[in-house]
Amino acid sequence: MLEKIFPGGSPAVSVHLPLAFRLSDEKDLRLSSLYDPLQTWRFLSHQIRRSPLDLRAHVQRILLTHQANLTDRMEGSLMDLYLALGHEAGSMLKERMLEQCQPYLSPEAMQFFKQLTTADENQGLEREWRLGSVLTTGENNASHPLVRVERQVEASRYSSVLEEVQACLEYGQIDIAQALLEQEMLAGHQDPAIEQELLNIYQYTRNKDKLIQLTAQLAAVGLEPSETWKAQQSEADNW
Repeated sequence: MLEKIFPGGSPAVSVHLPLAFRLSDEKDLRLSSLYDPLQTWRFLSHQIRRSPLDLRAHVQRILLTHQANLTDRMEGSLMDLYLALGHEAGSMLKERMLEQCQPYLSPEAMQFFKQLTTADENQGLEREWRLGSVLTTGENNASHPLVRVERQVEASRYSSVLEEVQACLEYGQIDIAQALLEQEMLAGHQDPAIEQELLNIYQYTRNKDKLIQLTAQLAAVGLEPSETWKAQQSEADNW
């Protein structure tokens, strides 16, 4: 699953179909040159306004701003991703996209986005408008809801934890996928597929320290890692 986060290549796209039909099934994050960049960026902006958590649209839109006629919209497009995910979620995706944009951003802009790693810096972010953003309000004063509505938590649309993990990986939410898998391991659900997926993440991110930490946590609750896990732990010295 991890290799699908930034896949290479683009399938042939029919130029005769309307953009809404062509993009609905588009899986590549770096879109084909057959798409008109500005028209596509505007279409994705409308999609994000309707569905702020459509992370695929966010990434496609940010990568489109690498083209010369759209670089002035990069900061706003990147800010919308930070706004949609908030402070705690998607840290690895935000860092990855900031790295992708770094060659095009000013030192001041880089410093601004790096500061958004703390909760205090995220306060009022939605009011700081930048060109290209569709989620910022531009309001100087914080707004307060007149009515607070609480609703029951909706049931998960995933049939299994592994299916949810695979969806997270597809959208670049590696940290969330890792947390889900670690919870399953510590709960005693020793599914070989779950174990292997977590080991893949540790190896992909070179996170030897987390592998060692979870191994100790498993031992503390009386859970014995598998032979595959132990072998991977030995190989981690070479990461």
